[in-house]
Amino acid sequence: MKPSLLILCLAATATGAQAQTPRSWNLVADKAAPDVTLFYGVPQTDDVALTLRCPRQTGQITVGFGAGAKLADRQSAGVWVDKIGRPAPWPASVVLTSGVATTTLRGQAMPDDLDGGTRLAAEVSTRAPVIAAFKKSGVIAASGLGETASGPPVPLKLVRPFLSACR
Repeated sequence: MKPSLLILCLAATATGAQAQTPRSWNLVADKAAPDVTLFYGVPQTDDVALTLRCPRQTGQITVGFGAGAKLADRQSAGVWVDKIGRPAPWPASVVLTSGVATTTLRGQAMPDDLDGGTRLAAEVSTRAPVIAAFKKSGVIAASGLGETASGPPVPLKLVRPFLSACR
């Protein structure tokens, strides 16, 4: 490869890497929409590490995140089943943590068609101590199937309107 072509290739690679949008916390709270969503990811892409969603004024938050573990084994009559033939969704424990506050939730695992892994979801009340800790610190993490999804602390200017809409 000629030196000038090599430099162009390296410059294009560096520019492409710089152009990638980093993950950030985002609040989707359109007043006309029935749900409010707070997520850590890249807006308008499939790159979402952790999602908190609630129907307005219900007091219930659904926490969702992906795990690399693949529970789905095959499809049977159009339904994903695990290795022993149980249909999705499968029961799964989800641990929600904010600082020293933690709670273990009954959740569900579903096949993630985007990456071949598993998508976990669980519901938590806005009155739970872990949510009270989250409201004060902005720190939140969800764990399941041996993996943890988290991000930097959520700016409180996003946490407060999210929780207000949920309650």
